[in-house]
Amino acid sequence: MIQGLKNPKNAAVLGYGAIFLAALVFSTMGFFARIVQGAYPASLFNMIRGILGILVLLGLSRFHLFPLKGKHFKLLAARGIFGGFASICLYKAIIEGVPLATATVLLYTFPIFGAIFSWILLRERLNAREVAAVFIAFIGVYIILDPGYQPLSLTLIFALLAGFLHGIVIVIIRVLRREENPFVIYLYFCLFLVLTCLPGVVNSLQVPHLRDIPYVLAFGLAGLLGQILITYGLKYCRVATAGIVGMTEIFYAGLWGALFFNEMISWALVWGGGIVLASGIYLTLSEYTRTKGPPHLEGFPTM
Repeated sequence: MIQGLKNPKNAAVLGYGAIFLAALVFSTMGFFARIVQGAYPASLFNMIRGILGILVLLGLSRFHLFPLKGKHFKLLAARGIFGGFASICLYKAIIEGVPLATATVLLYTFPIFGAIFSWILLRERLNAREVAAVFIAFIGVYIILDPGYQPLSLTLIFALLAGFLHGIVIVIIRVLRREENPFVIYLYFCLFLVLTCLPGVVNSLQVPHLRDIPYVLAFGLAGLLGQILITYGLKYCRVATAGIVGMTEIFYAGLWGALFFNEMISWALVWGGGIVLASGIYLTLSEYTRTKGPPHLEGFPTM
């Protein structure tokens, strides 16, 4: 196995394979959150995810694979808080009935918001074509929301808000990755995810029914496994391309929605989603070229 990884082609195949598998695993999180039919709040699912992540990472730290203490606590906390609210918004939308494919497409607006926040927070200039891509992307969002033909529901806004918040997250992570270990970043995400979810869990005071515990645990394990696969995959493949491969999560989410929840793919989602994804792909590749480095190294939205 080790000998095989010395071959760049073999390493790239394994890397992209891990990213494909991570997208598949992440897509199941929406399935597990939806299948219990709204019995529990999104904060409960995400808190279990955070606790499982903390336990596994603390166990791994005993082998001295990474330090437990981060160097930039405020930024790590900000990544955890914004990421925590992004995850809560996404799965709240899914639990309350937004189709899995629609929620995932709106989540994948994060490269568009990331470009905007890179300009605001990091003072990175956008060229004319990048600005045009941002505006075109918002046309796609408008088509998906379809406000002229249907009431604009709060649940759809939550899904879009998840993309907005993750746009902030990827900018923070770009700064953190200059000096922080990826597992340290994820550990702090899990810590602050638990703290972010705690008020909602205490307020609901719901204990999962015995038959639902496997789904709640599977949600948390899927988030953890997806993260491990991404961290592994990014060692062996180009980051910008890996981000595009990760967008296959939308296909998987649509598949689960159609097979298990009788969700239909509307033409508004096809056209609007296509515009959003095309703009996101362009911005990801453009930023990679412009900055001469990985713009979204940890930029997978369900992390």
